[in-house]
Amino acid sequence: MTGTKAEAEARVDALLLEPLAGLKRGKDGKGRRLSPEGHDAMLTRLRGWLGYLSDEQLYGLRDHIAALATNGEWPSEAHVRNVAITACPPPPETSPYPRSMMKSALGRRALAQGWAFEMYQEVVRYGPPPFVEGGWKEKQLREEAVKNDRRRLIIEENMAAGMATDAEAAWLRNWQRAMAEIAAIQAGQEGTVQ
Repeated sequence: MTGTKAEAEARVDALLLEPLAGLKRGKDGKGRRLSPEGHDAMLTRLRGWLGYLSDEQLYGLRDHIAALATNGEWPSEAHVRNVAITACPPPPETSPYPRSMMKSALGRRALAQGWAFEMYQEVVRYGPPPFVEGGWKEKQLREEAVKNDRRRLIIEENMAAGMATDAEAAWLRNWQRAMAEIAAIQAGQEGTVQ
C-alpha cells in the first residue's frame, strides 16, 4: 500500500467512518441485514474507494448518511457510492474500469461508431456493471451521441462567430478532453492527457 493510498484511507476513516461507527449494520440489495463480515467488507471497499473525495465532500457525505440513518443503520453501499458519484464523479485514473471498457472491443466499436464520449461519461460516472452489448444502454448512448454531435457542431459554429456562452465553451472543452483521453487510452498512453 502506497503512502498516498494509506493517507486517503486514513482520511476516509477519520472524516467518515469513525464518526459513523455507532450506526448498525445495513442491509444488502435484497433487504437482508448484512453479516458482521459483510458489513466489514463494505466498509473496507468504501474506505478504499472514497479516498478521492475532498475533506469537504467527505463531511457532506457523512452528514448525508447521518441524516438518512433515521433508523440508526447504514444505507446500502450502492446508495453511498451513488451519493459520492453525484457529488463528485471519481477521476478515471482511480478506477481501472473506464480504461478497461474503453480498451475493450466495445470501446473500440463505440469510438468507430461515434458514441465513445457518451460511453466514457457513463462508465466514469456509474462504473460497473458493464453494458450488455446491443442492449438498452447502448441504444440510449447512441441516441445521446446524435444529440451531442448536433450540440457540438452548434457550439463550434457559435465559437467561430464569437457567440458561444461560457457554459457552451466549457462543454466543448470537456468533450475535447474526454475524446483525447479516450484516444490515449486506446493507444495505451493513458495518463498523458491533461
